[in-house]
Amino acid sequence: MREDNNVAWFCTYTPLEILDAAGLTPERRFGDPASLESADIFLHPAICPYVRACLAVAIAENGPHHAVFVNSCDGMRRLYDAWRDRFRDDFVYLVDLPRNTGSGSEELLACEYRNLVRELAGAWGREVTAHDLVEAAREREERRLAYVSAAEGVYGEARLRLAMASHTLPLHATLPAAAGGGGERGVPVLLTGNLLNPAGLVRSLDRAGARVAWIDLCNGDRAFSSSTLPRGDDLDGILASLAHSYLDRHPCARMSEADRRQDLLVESVEAVGAKGVIYASLKFCDSYLYDFPRIQKRLQREGIPLLRLESDYADGHVGQLLTRVEAFLEML
Repeated sequence: MREDNNVAWFCTYTPLEILDAAGLTPERRFGDPASLESADIFLHPAICPYVRACLAVAIAENGPHHAVFVNSCDGMRRLYDAWRDRFRDDFVYLVDLPRNTGSGSEELLACEYRNLVRELAGAWGREVTAHDLVEAAREREERRLAYVSAAEGVYGEARLRLAMASHTLPLHATLPAAAGGGGERGVPVLLTGNLLNPAGLVRSLDRAGARVAWIDLCNGDRAFSSSTLPRGDDLDGILASLAHSYLDRHPCARMSEADRRQDLLVESVEAVGAKGVIYASLKFCDSYLYDFPRIQKRLQREGIPLLRLESDYADGHVGQLLTRVEAFLEML
């Protein structure tokens, strides 16, 4: 049986409650934006820079490199393939994720969860019980509520760093104070996209005079927008409830619920009093390239100003974007 309990994860659709219930320590990986090119020997450079940055850090570290992936996009699937090939002696597992909601999709995802439970038990020799899973979900809900409370009045880079700390710190650790995250100055905007480097484009928004009040990113507020507390009396029932909760959360662009994603985005704009939306996504992300025209059309219909930016995760070009950002904020 394996002795190391640390398991890397990358996507906010990862069922962390199951990993917690198995006695493991999930570690969210964000990689190193400055060293992502060192992964190019394993991954094509014209692929998601986030997955390249994660692999770059992993190949520079000593093992083990246990990891649970979610088949959420082509880039994440390629990272799983490279990770499994590079770290053949470690536990490397892929969870399939339906694109649709509904009872059929929930049954498929619950089956994936049962398979994960079985594989974890085989690798670590620890059975996951219904009680373990309920307790793990309760602790995850406490972390979610702790973030929501700590993020009140925190904006921009400080807010994104707080969200990332909430993803990475052990469950019982106290969340750090968000340095420099307060104040009411700046033009209120909503930031949406997939995943960004807080020290790059997001920091530049702060410097340009934006007050990013809601960060609809998978390393931002999106993972904390709804509860995943399950219901049920036995393990199968709880896993089914957990599958429903994950598919019902605020969807990212890879999901098929385009209308619901647009509705929630408009509701969020109104809720935080944002005067405009900044749509910033990573290069080579097909899901968000397809998503943008739909979002653009909906926000135009609602009369909400929109600015689209693109990030290479390292954001060495961010100075070139400042003029566009400043012009957008002046227009607001």
